[in-house]
Amino acid sequence: MNKNALLFLVLGAAILAGLFWWLQPQTEPQPVPSPVTASAPVAAAPAAREFSGPPPAQGFEITVRNGQRVSGPGDIEVHAGQNVTLKITSDRDDELHLHGYDLHLTLHAGVPATLAFQAAHSGRFDYELHHAHTELGTLNVLPQ
Repeated sequence: MNKNALLFLVLGAAILAGLFWWLQPQTEPQPVPSPVTASAPVAAAPAAREFSGPPPAQGFEITVRNGQRVSGPGDIEVHAGQNVTLKITSDRDDELHLHGYDLHLTLHAGVPATLAFQAAHSGRFDYELHHAHTELGTLNVLPQ
């Protein structure tokens, strides 16, 4: 091996060692525990309570033009026990029908209408424009 190759090899190893040292993660010094002294007992933090009430309400806005959903979710997913609000605006008079729950909502052209209910039954339920017989989407109610 000639002198230049050996010098190049040594210099490369030194650069790699320097980069390794410079880029290694820094560790923080561990705090030293303080000595325990006698004092009044410390009250324990209250145990975390599990929320047992119904999940928060869910609201959805849907816009219908020419008998078709043009905005808002096609698939609505909620949990059983949740309060659900559907706000529907249609450009035509019709009636919204939520299958499975057998809920109906009269729709007047250009006037927002609201259907509020509790998702008491889990399953998959279609919602449609009743008179136009047009499916708008699906309500998926997951078990609690």
